[in-house]
Amino acid sequence: MPDDWKGVSMGSSEEVRSAISGCLGDVDWSDPTWGHFYGDGFSFEFNIVGMCEGRDMTGFMIHVRGGGNAIEKLISLSDATGWFLLDCSQGEWLHHCEDHDAGWVGFQEYRDRVLERSHPPQ
Repeated sequence: MPDDWKGVSMGSSEEVRSAISGCLGDVDWSDPTWGHFYGDGFSFEFNIVGMCEGRDMTGFMIHVRGGGNAIEKLISLSDATGWFLLDCSQGEWLHHCEDHDAGWVGFQEYRDRVLERSHPPQ
């Protein structure tokens, strides 16, 4: 993306939280700037810190943790909202990736190698 690129409005932070919850169901918004969703073997943290209330949002970050089939849920969120999701591991929009799961699989492999080196079996 060019340096001067600006995203299209996604709506207010309340509208964004509502859209996420409407797609995924039970998202914990007890802190309205950090939403937590727990799937089957994975979790998402929705970071909308710094997105001022009452101002339209143009983006937020999703932190994905664990294992399981997290990508399927992310694609369903993208499909339901029309939002583009950037896969930071691949540096591409998730729906444009040739292999949607490649970044997630690569991240898990990297994470497991790091954990194995830092905590070798005894």
